[in-house]
Amino acid sequence: MKTTILSIAVLLLSVFVSPGQSKIDQWPELKEYQGILSETFHPSEKGDLKPIKTRSHELFGSAKRIIAAPVPQEFNNEKVKQALSKLVKESDKLNALVVRQEQDMTIVKQLNKVNDVFHDVVTLCNKNANP
Repeated sequence: MKTTILSIAVLLLSVFVSPGQSKIDQWPELKEYQGILSETFHPSEKGDLKPIKTRSHELFGSAKRIIAAPVPQEFNNEKVKQALSKLVKESDKLNALVVRQEQDMTIVKQLNKVNDVFHDVVTLCNKNANP
């Protein structure tokens, strides 16, 4: 009986990494992207575009690393892969706008699109993860 309870406890711990931790926290490449996006998107909401203008290439590079790395098994499905491809495409567009020194409004609009696509990826990972 004790062995069964211990086995169940170990299984539960392996499924739930820690309270409040998202499933994507276990995906280093996506977690890296999330960090860069957060550090560039949130300042833009306050009108500060310097972070995205200086780090757009870094955000795009991080998106490419996500695609280059193996997708963790629990997220490895066609919907997630399509969303990741879109994330790379939109991150590339954002970087191109910054490189061309487009108007701030154009950059903000594309940054918002990138943020939306990232949230789509996260939603798919949290809802449609393979068992």
